[in-house]
Amino acid sequence: MPELGKILKEIRLTKGLSAKELSHRSGVARSLISQLETGKRLSTGIDTISRLALALEVSPTVFLSSESIQASLSKSGYSGNSSINEDLLPFSLKEENQPYLRLAQKAKKTGLSPDLLEELLDIIVRFSSETPCPKDSN
Repeated sequence: MPELGKILKEIRLTKGLSAKELSHRSGVARSLISQLETGKRLSTGIDTISRLALALEVSPTVFLSSESIQASLSKSGYSGNSSINEDLLPFSLKEENQPYLRLAQKAKKTGLSPDLLEELLDIIVRFSSETPCPKDSN
């Protein structure tokens, strides 16, 4: 299945939507959604991508495949490691996980290394499992 269709279907299912419901929310024909998801149609216009993204409450950029992102980075001269962990996509799309993503973003902005952050998290987990929660005295 081509990347666009694969990503579209994964996001739609993660959000718990049927193709019919996505069609209703986005105004994109159900047949087009089906064609994209099954690979019968390999691409679509930016307007369609924008409407699908809005209905799914995601950024339109999530529909870019990791390969196309890597190609764009290569063309712009970026030589770093641009691989994208696709296992994180379903996690990042769930609304309840957004606070964790914001914390990760804040940690990066403040200069915390992943190793230090992991060490701090281990300390917090160890401390919280050793210390009983205080009872509410009210």
